[in-house]
Formats: sequence, C-alpha cells, structure tokens
Amino acid sequence: MLKAQLLLLALMSAGIGCSPSFDPPSEVKSVRVLATRADKPYGAPGDTVKLDILAFDGRPSKPEPMDVFWFTTPCINPLNDAYYNCFPGFAKTFKPGIDLTPRLDMGTSFSFDLPADVITTHAAPQSGDAYGVAVVFSMACAGHVQYMAPVSGGAPDALPFGCFDDHQTQLDANDFVFSYSLVYSFSEETNANPVITRLTQGGAPVDPDLGVTVEHCTQGKIDDCPTTPLDTVVLEANQELTPANRDASGDPLKEEIWVDYYVTAGKPKNETVILYDTHGGRTPNTGDDFHAPQTAGEYLLWAVVHDNRGGADWLEVPLHAN
Repeated sequence: MLKAQLLLLALMSAGIGCSPSFDPPSEVKSVRVLATRADKPYGAPGDTVKLDILAFDGRPSKPEPMDVFWFTTPCINPLNDAYYNCFPGFAKTFKPGIDLTPRLDMGTSFSFDLPADVITTHAAPQSGDAYGVAVVFSMACAGHVQYMAPVSGGAPDALPFGCFDDHQTQLDANDFVFSYSLVYSFSEETNANPVITRLTQGGAPVDPDLGVTVEHCTQGKIDDCPTTPLDTVVLEANQELTPANRDASGDPLKEEIWVDYYVTAGKPKNETVILYDTHGGRTPNTGDDFHAPQTAGEYLLWAVVHDNRGGADWLEVPLHAN
C-alpha cells in the first residue's frame, strides 16, 4: 500500500497556508499556484530534473507584481517523507526579517540535480520497491520573501516564510502561495507526462490562440447561466501501466488521469473530471458544462491534466465573453 500512496503524492504541488474562501476553487481571484510539472516525473538518481510552475495573479488590484521564487536547495528524504520535517533546516540557512530575493531563484522554471544516493540514503520501506524523494519549495509572492522563525510550541507545519511589501508589511493569503513539489526516484520505474492534444467546445477543436467565445450571462445566479460543453482530449496512449499496482487477479493497473478546470470568470459545472480510470481506460462522457461569465469581458481558462504518478500538463486559452 505504501507504493500506491506514494504514487498519488509524486510531484503533486500543494499550496500551504491559504485562507478559507467561499469562491469556487476553480475561480482564480488571488495569487494562485495551479500546477507544477517535471520533465521527468520520476527521476533516476543523478538526473537533472526541470520543474515548471503554473502560477497566476488573479487579484483585481495589483499594488506590486507577483513573482515566483524557488528555494534552491532541495530537501532530500525528510523524516517520514513529510515536507514540514524540512522546515527546521531553514533556521540554519536563513535569518528572520531579511529580504531573501538575492538568495532565491526567480521565474517559472527551476532545475536541480537528484543526488546519486537519493535512494540508498532513504529509509528502507516496509514493503514495495526502494525509493528516494526530493522536496522542492517555491513561493508565488506579490512582494518579497522573508524567513519567519518558528514560534515555540507552534505547529510543525506552520509557515516558515512570509510575503512582505516594500514597507515591511506582511501580506495576506490573497497575495502569496507557499508550495512544495515532491519528486520521487525509483531505480527502474519511470513515468511520462500526459499530453493534452486539444480542448474542444461543442465537439469542435479550440484554437489555443483564439480561445473560447461565449455570450455573457444575464442571470442573477451563476448556476442559472447557460452553459457551453467543453472537453479535454488526452490520447489513450498517455495512460501507462503501473506494474507496482495490480488488481485482484494480479494484472497491472493503469494510471488514473483527470483534468482540473480553472477560470478567471464563469464556472465549470465540474471542477474535476476523470478522463481515464485505473480499470476501464477512458471514461464515457468526459465533457464538462461551462457556465458563462456574468459580465462581458476578456478572461482566461485553464485545463490542467494530472496522472496519479505525478505527471502533468496544462493548456491556457483566452476566454471571450461577449
């Protein structure tokens, strides 16, 4: 069971410390990290792995621009594979109250080397294949990053970094996301990213440059707005076998592949749609109904595809509401 759990976690990018919101998770109205993708979702020991991050600043007002910051030293094999067990090491590297911009990498991509001993230095699992894990931290911040010393008796997963403006005011959760990515390493098993072939609207291919066009809605509630059918096409060849995970008959299962939709206006009926399941391959009726925005304007729509072994791909298209 350990291996199956790891597969679900591999390279999942998780945001930490976001405030509760009554807005749909699909609606991007703040600084958001929507996905992280590795060119090698499973890296071999000694490999150079390149990470790309999909971050967007959806704030209606932007006093300072958002940047993406990467912490340049991955945390290798933390205790129990828990990301927050990396946090004590930050106290040895950073001092509180200092702008860390000169010590961090900036941009939407970051590369690092998996140690040659990433597997052999990991505690032996109780079952399944030996593996290693690297934790890579990043922060999308509309200001600059500062280290914050832990509070005595505080929770072990308390945020170790804050986002601050030029006046040293700490910004709130609308202005930053602190995130981490888990990159697993196995001696033999590999994984390729699923690839989005196209987005369709009403069954017709969407030109990524032209995007999706809808009539804006005049209803008082978004759920009463008319819908247009969208679908994300991922070819069957992208669904790989997972030899370590087998059904009751001993046959290897396949990956699960799903798509998440995000928008700056409007609302998908289903924020997540399963495209392929582990037993039956492509699921029927993978389309999703998209409720049109309630105000005419120019917006964005994202389809973000994941597999359950850490693979990812995404497509961003314009959304025109006439």
